[in-house]
Amino acid sequence: MTTRRREHQDGETRSGILSVPASAIHWFYSLFSIGTVYLTIANTLKEAAAVNAVGWLEIQSIATVQLVQAAGASAAGAAIIVEGGNMVLAALLTEKKLRKAREEGLEQGLEQGLEQGREQVRLWEAWNRRRVEAEARGETFTEPPPTNGHHNGTSRQA
Repeated sequence: MTTRRREHQDGETRSGILSVPASAIHWFYSLFSIGTVYLTIANTLKEAAAVNAVGWLEIQSIATVQLVQAAGASAAGAAIIVEGGNMVLAALLTEKKLRKAREEGLEQGLEQGLEQGREQVRLWEAWNRRRVEAEARGETFTEPPPTNGHHNGTSRQA
């Protein structure tokens, strides 16, 4: 297996014939090694039992053939597992980031809503104070009440 490195279309550095992400190459080699050893031993024992192999040379020949087959299967399997694992982890991290962004957006929206509500209260209190003062002076108060959180700027008339 070659350790040639190249840039993938998503900007991630990849390594090897099977284009494994460089950040996960240790997982690939671990799975590849475990898979190769397991498959070689299991298939060698199976084949040796099937042909009633008794001599070391015969078992060694079977093991060599099984090693080559197991290495191919393990390389493909390890690459699929690593790539699938990366895809699942990337999806989980993306979902976590989206959830956090939504929560922050809700908090920000709540704070903006509370601030708008406070401003609306200030406008109404100021309007009401001017109305009460005008009535106390015996003046006609014609200023319209605030609307939509904004005072419309119309002045009162005496």
